[in-house]
Amino acid sequence: MGIFFNPLTILFIIGYIYLMLFTVSNEKIIVREDYLLIQALRNNKKVLYSKKIFLNEIEKIYFKDTFGISLILDLGIINYLINSRQKFIKIETDKKVYSYGLFIEYNDFLKIDLILQAKIKEYKDKEILANEVKRKKEELLDIYNLGIEERYKKILNTILDEEKLFLSRKDDCYIIDVVSEIRKDLEEIDFYIFYVNYLSKKEYENKKVLVGYNGSDEKEVTITKLKEDINEIRDNRSTFKKIKLHS
Repeated sequence: MGIFFNPLTILFIIGYIYLMLFTVSNEKIIVREDYLLIQALRNNKKVLYSKKIFLNEIEKIYFKDTFGISLILDLGIINYLINSRQKFIKIETDKKVYSYGLFIEYNDFLKIDLILQAKIKEYKDKEILANEVKRKKEELLDIYNLGIEERYKKILNTILDEEKLFLSRKDDCYIIDVVSEIRKDLEEIDFYIFYVNYLSKKEYENKKVLVGYNGSDEKEVTITKLKEDINEIRDNRSTFKKIKLHS
C-alpha cells in the first residue's frame, strides 16, 4: 500500500519546515584546540543543532552556491531542505560533509576560510611535531635496553643523526647524553661545534668522557677514543653511500 499525502498534509509539512528554517537566528563556528564546533541557535538562543568536527579529520573546506529555489510554497522546497541548503560553507571529512552558513556571502566565506585554514595548519603542524617527538622518544627508550657497548654505538649514531648532543662537565670529566631529562646541568650543543671545539683540539685528547643515555650506565672513554669511534661511523656511512650510488 502506497503512502498518500493529501494537500493539507503537504501544506502542514512545508509550513513546519519553513518554521524550522527561519527560527534559526544565528549560526556559529567555535574554534577549539583540536576541533570546530558548529552551532545553529534559535531566537531564544537555545541550541538547535551542534556538531563537533575534529581538525585532523578535515580534508577540504569550500563554498557551494548552486541552489536557486524560490521561497514560495512549491514541492521544490522539500528537495531543497532535504538535500541541505546549498549556499553554504562545506566542511568535508573522510566520513561526512557538513554545512554551515545559510545564505552566506562569498566574501564572508573567504574571511572565515582564512581563519579556519590557518588554525587547521597550526594544529596539523603541532600534531606532526608531537608525533615526531614521540617517535624519537620511543627510539631513545629502545637504547636503554641495549648492552653498554651496543648502547654506546647507538648513542653515537643518534648524535650524528640529530647533529646535536647534550654536554656538561663534572670535575675533570665531560658527560655526553642524547636526552636531558634527569641531568639538568646538561646543555644542548651542535655536533659540529662540539667536534671543532673539543674533538679537534689537542688539549682535550686525554680528557675523560662519560657517554650514556639519560644518565644511566655510562661508558667511559677519552676524547681521542670518542673522536676515533665517531669518525669510524662517519667513514662507514660515507662508504655505504658510495656503494649505494654505484650499485
